Amino acid sequence: MNRYPRLLILLFIALAGFGACTSQAEKTVSELNTLLGELKLEYAPDDRIEWWEIAAAEVEGVIVLKGEVASKEAYKAVVQRVDARFSEVKNELLLLPEGDDGQLVNGLVNNSVIHLRREPSSTKELVTQALLGAPVRILKTEGGKSLIQIPDGYIGWVNRAEVHAVDREELAAYREAEKVVYTAQYGLSYSEPDMGSMPVTDLVIGNILSKVTEESGYTQVKYPDGRLGWVKSSELVPAGEIFFKTILKENLVQTALKYHGIPYLWGGTSSKNIDCSGLVSNVYFLNGIQLPRDADMQALIGRELTTDFVPEGLEPGDLLFFGRKASEGKEERVTHVAMYIGDGEYIHSAGYRERVGINSMVSTTDNFIESYPDIFVRAVRIIGEEYDGFRPISENAFYKEIISDTQ
Repeated sequence: MNRYPRLLILLFIALAGFGACTSQAEKTVSELNTLLGELKLEYAPDDRIEWWEIAAAEVEGVIVLKGEVASKEAYKAVVQRVDARFSEVKNELLLLPEGDDGQLVNGLVNNSVIHLRREPSSTKELVTQALLGAPVRILKTEGGKSLIQIPDGYIGWVNRAEVHAVDREELAAYREAEKVVYTAQYGLSYSEPDMGSMPVTDLVIGNILSKVTEESGYTQVKYPDGRLGWVKSSELVPAGEIFFKTILKENLVQTALKYHGIPYLWGGTSSKNIDCSGLVSNVYFLNGIQLPRDADMQALIGRELTTDFVPEGLEPGDLLFFGRKASEGKEERVTHVAMYIGDGEYIHSAGYRERVGINSMVSTTDNFIESYPDIFVRAVRIIGEEYDGFRPISENAFYKEIISDTQ
């Protein structure tokens, strides 16, 4: 009997079995990644405010679940669902920050303004900014960059040195410290209570600092990293006046006008440079309310007033949204927001002219924009409405960690 055909048959069987194993592994990986896609839609649909970097792959014959999430709820759901359907999978999923001890806030912004970017490179897209003294959650650090989450939920990469890490003891000390908020559009802190002395840093409206003492019209302030500086007392208010402020429409207008002429910057949320939703977020923050970051998020809160581009029925502080109304086959798309200030006028940071300015809803005025009625989506009221998607600063989870019982 010729033994070669038998060997060929055995080899074919072995190869077939190997192919079947490979196909099954590929099938499992595909099914697992499909499940992960479904879970992402459920637990992390918006990557602006959720960190979700998860994937399944075959590694040396073993199917491994790798990646990171920053939500305990999402982590728990992934582990449970994957274990229930794919018990053979090796779970290497990480919950950020590693070694999490339940401390929500573990860092404080240490520069007047810091830039959060989509990727850990200074050349990548600017997604938003954060201001001095703001409480943040450091999710991880790689080299000279840190991935952080800020009070409005936004996540991005910053230079590591721009955020001062704090343990529980440091955070408790910051919470109990008497804090002040800088209210001038722009200025400086000084090494001495004298404007002729060397500057320590620049400051922008909304910066939070710890108060040390007062002398001759100046307040000595302390930065998160311990640096000291002197600021004109007239440019500061007790932080409690912001954190617990009663929102009034006339105050919103006064605050908004402080930003007039500030240059436009996509992703900007400071009085150095600012975009449309950054302007609205800042104005409301300085009046005690934490809003969502972006225009499309802001368009989903408050009470709708009208979908017509007319000033009738509007009050100062109402938000005006622009983009594209929903129609058959097309979803609504909000791309711009402005704030009504009264007398038919609104203030906004407009990219087309590169600065914050005032325009009118009245067609007979010189500052009327002809294209705006066609792209108007809706007007929304925040003042006096139930908290749904927005909260007073004192009820924001991050700010709760730095507000003492006496503020």
